[in-house]
Amino acid sequence: MSTIDLKELTLPIARYAAKHGPKAMQRWLPMSDLRKAASPILIERGEVSDTLVIAFTGGAHWINIPLFEFFETTQILKYNRILLKDKYRMFYHYGVDWRRRDWPRLLKFLEAQIQEFRPKRLFCIGSSSGGYAALIAGHYLKADYVHAFGPQTILRLDEEGIREALLPKHRRRLAVSKRTCREVLDLVPVLQNSNGKSQIFVHYCNGHAQDRAFAERVAELPRVMTFGYPCDAHEVAISLAKQRFLGELLQVENQEKLAELARDHFGMKIRITSAAISTFNDLAAISPDGSQLSLSLT
Repeated sequence: MSTIDLKELTLPIARYAAKHGPKAMQRWLPMSDLRKAASPILIERGEVSDTLVIAFTGGAHWINIPLFEFFETTQILKYNRILLKDKYRMFYHYGVDWRRRDWPRLLKFLEAQIQEFRPKRLFCIGSSSGGYAALIAGHYLKADYVHAFGPQTILRLDEEGIREALLPKHRRRLAVSKRTCREVLDLVPVLQNSNGKSQIFVHYCNGHAQDRAFAERVAELPRVMTFGYPCDAHEVAISLAKQRFLGELLQVENQEKLAELARDHFGMKIRITSAAISTFNDLAAISPDGSQLSLSLT
């Protein structure tokens, strides 16, 4: 674990208090939990030992919902969980610390954790850059279910892509770094070669043009289902949490009927697309084809 940066802990708390008022602070995690969450890796065992959730925080070190809401949700569901923090803000291409300093080493570490937990079901979840990471990890670790909220599905390293990036300096470093895993810069060819197991769900606000464009790139790939919700923010997870739908998405028993549940909850306002859906209302079977891309873990 890395050394705890007290400034990193106190600044988010101060900003939250200034925005929402001191009384809102009671909704934050206790300081002991905040210290753990500030570390790059947090591993906790739940009461339901047959399910493991691997969650990737985004560039703001949230799941794009406050940390306490994520923990609240996972604790209610009582799953084992691993929370990963992208402290370098490099889309996990720099891993989470020096020992797990790139994608191959991070995936190898997660493989070892999965072997230790030996779950019957594996979830990978994340939002924004964490959603991008969840798609990569879910594919290579052969997770049963992947939930990516407003994920990027391509990292452009050309000059225009660097200029348009939220953190251009970081993107420029990715363009020249030897630690950048170029096999996963564009997720279309990665996900096109389905691992034959992972069911991937991409969630986005239909009114957010950039997130919608990212989702549309992968909308009809094998075993990928996209959900366009009636909202317009990048923080789609916040919107789903407010509408009391986020928890339903993560329940094991709901994974095979999410399209039905989403239509019941949002009606005609939701847009669902998939290679396995002939229309928005009729489901068809899908037969994944193609061999899996190989990412060296050495």
